[in-house]
Amino acid sequence: MKNILFPHVFQYIGWILFLPFLIVGALLFFSVISFSGTTETIVNDATLLGIVIGAMFIVCSKERTEDEMTKSIRLASMLNSIYVYVILLVCSILIISGIDFLVFTVLNIVLLPIIFVINFRLEMYRYNKMCEDEEQN
Repeated sequence: MKNILFPHVFQYIGWILFLPFLIVGALLFFSVISFSGTTETIVNDATLLGIVIGAMFIVCSKERTEDEMTKSIRLASMLNSIYVYVILLVCSILIISGIDFLVFTVLNIVLLPIIFVINFRLEMYRYNKMCEDEEQN
């Protein structure tokens, strides 16, 4: 099965979108900044789109060296991210209620891509570190 991934340059575009919008999203979530009316809708929508599209570009673009191990790490990271996502969702359903659950549901929209980005980058870092250690020995 052939995986169709974006070229590596999309990873940089993804980070340029992902990080600023993630910061803006955190500031909006914790009410550090706020807007009203149409501006609030536009900022909220742009923030969610920036996080989701940025995360998609990060995780769906090729690495500098795309090999079988990278594909394996990508697949394992997706599976682990889904496990974490479902566990958080089940816990939130059981623990959170009322308006707080609605707030969590909005956060939940971007939670899976965020978990995947963190997990995949951490696993790639570990793999690259392991390869560097083997080359030195």
